Amino acid sequence: MPTTKSMKSRLNDISERKWAVHLRQVLGLSLAHFPHLRHTAPNLSYGRHTGHAYPRARQAANLVLIYPDSSGTWTIPLMIRAETEGVHAGEIALPGGRCEPGESALAAALREFREETGHLVSPDLVVGELPATNVWASNHTVRTFVALEASLPIWNPDPKEVAALLYLPVSQLMDPRNFGMHQVTRRRVQFSAPHLSVDGQRVWGATLRMLVELGQALTSAE
Repeated sequence: MPTTKSMKSRLNDISERKWAVHLRQVLGLSLAHFPHLRHTAPNLSYGRHTGHAYPRARQAANLVLIYPDSSGTWTIPLMIRAETEGVHAGEIALPGGRCEPGESALAAALREFREETGHLVSPDLVVGELPATNVWASNHTVRTFVALEASLPIWNPDPKEVAALLYLPVSQLMDPRNFGMHQVTRRRVQFSAPHLSVDGQRVWGATLRMLVELGQALTSAE
C-alpha cells in the first residue's frame, strides 16, 4: 500500500478519466468479480434510481471521501441523519445536501460536507464523479463526487444535522459477507431491500446504491 507521502504526490497527477484506475491501485483491490455489488435496489424500485428524474426534481450533491484512518485502513465517513431531518430523518447517508441557487453541484457537495462533518475538503482532492442517482422519496437528483485525502480528518459534526458519524472501511464494502436483506414497511406496504452492515447499522436505499457504484468503479475494467 502506498505511504501517505507517496499518495499525496500522486494526488496532483490524477486525471478525471483515470480516477477509477487510480483508486484501484491506491486501495490495493484486485479486479476480481464481486457479484454482491450487482443487486442494490429494493424490490419495489423498478430501477427508478437510474431512470429519468421528475421534470421538477431538485438538485443535490454529496461527497464520498476516502482517507486512511489511524491504522492506514482506507475509510469512508457516513452519517446518521438527525431525527429533525425531514423524510430522511434517522437514515444513514453520505454527507451532502441540496444545491443553492447558482451553486455548482461540486461546490454544493464540498460545502455540505464541511457543514455536516466540520471537515473542509479541497476541490483539488476530488478525483471523479459517480453516476447520478434519483432519490424519489424526496424528489432529488443527486450527483456524487469522490475525493481522496492523504491524512486523517479532524471531525466536528453539526449536531443539528448529524446524530453520529459511521466509518466504513472500503474493504467491508467489497466483502459480500457484509451484505444482507431486510424488510421495509412504507405506508402499509412491505417490501424487501438489500443493505450493507456498518457497525451494526443498515445502509440501504440511495446511499447503498451510491456506495455500490463506487465498488463497481473500483472493480471495473479500464
